[in-house]
Amino acid sequence: MNKLFIIVALSVLIPAIPLRGQTPKLTGAFNFSSGIAVDSKGNVFVTGRNNKIIKITPAGKAVLFAGGGRNYKDGKANQAGFYNTEGIAIDSADNLYVADGSRIRKSSPDADVQTIAGTLTAEVRDGNRQTASFLQLGAIAVDRSGNIYVVDYAPGDDWRPGSIASTGFFLIRKISNDGIVTTLQNGNKGPLILQYPKGLACDQEGNLYVSASVSHCIKKIDETGIITAAAGQCDKTKFNSVYKEGDTRTAILTSPSGMAIAPNGDIYFSDTRLHLVIKLAGGKVSTVAGSGKFDFIGNPAGAAEPGYADGKSTRARFNAPAAIAFDRHGNLFIIDASNSVNSYIRKLAPDGTVTTFCKHEWNPQTSQYEEAN
Repeated sequence: MNKLFIIVALSVLIPAIPLRGQTPKLTGAFNFSSGIAVDSKGNVFVTGRNNKIIKITPAGKAVLFAGGGRNYKDGKANQAGFYNTEGIAIDSADNLYVADGSRIRKSSPDADVQTIAGTLTAEVRDGNRQTASFLQLGAIAVDRSGNIYVVDYAPGDDWRPGSIASTGFFLIRKISNDGIVTTLQNGNKGPLILQYPKGLACDQEGNLYVSASVSHCIKKIDETGIITAAAGQCDKTKFNSVYKEGDTRTAILTSPSGMAIAPNGDIYFSDTRLHLVIKLAGGKVSTVAGSGKFDFIGNPAGAAEPGYADGKSTRARFNAPAAIAFDRHGNLFIIDASNSVNSYIRKLAPDGTVTTFCKHEWNPQTSQYEEAN
């Protein structure tokens, strides 16, 4: 056999070996990313359907922080297992909290993952951490006192274990810092039920904010349980609304999604249909980033054109920006193109400049989703 042919064939069959000193690229880091949090050192943590916690260093390098097999196994780093990761939140001590299927998982800063609430039985049941159950968890937030709030599927009409409401209704569950699990109530009307609440955020006064996407508004729940509209006109329209800035009482929101509170107390949220980042501050609703043009062609509800472009503020473009999180310096990190496995992590600086912080794409040479050059 021709020696040249053998060498060529082997070069095709044998994958390239990284040069000495080089770190192999992380593959499969992002998969339908859904949660994002930032620690005190500027590290960004992302969760999604790969059932891992991915850490992105301040230099924008993605590495595996925790997660191995698909299971509920507690343990350290890649010895731990996650089953169905969604939202992620962080407390003042840099502990991470992950909504994982029917359980709440906690990771210390050194990646020691433990289950702190929930059981293998998927149902809605209040009680203490050892006996309470969750159905299927989503967005999550932690307040200044260590109370955890998490979105949970509402059960079917008969509330049987494992049954899920078929119309997209959700509850908000609270895990107090002393370990008691309760379901938030709507006054004397019973459990507070929302359609597709996409994001949660807690301010320094103990108020909980909920991005009620189908209601086209931001709801505020104070420490006494009183529910008000923080921005937008809740449930005024059943179809998608046409976005209108201005006074919080007259502003019209379309599809609020991820939420975060800035270091100065301003409330930010993303809009997945308008491809915008929007701010609620000083009694006003205003756009802070994104430039998609509104388009009704082929879509009577209206939607903006998605895109991808870094740049100044409203010249930048996004594609379905979802979960967002601030660092202590006022930089906002945004999961972009979250409807794709090649999620981009974008960064909005305090001066209004949008850049791409971490970007993984399909590499046809390796047939992997990996760090883009």
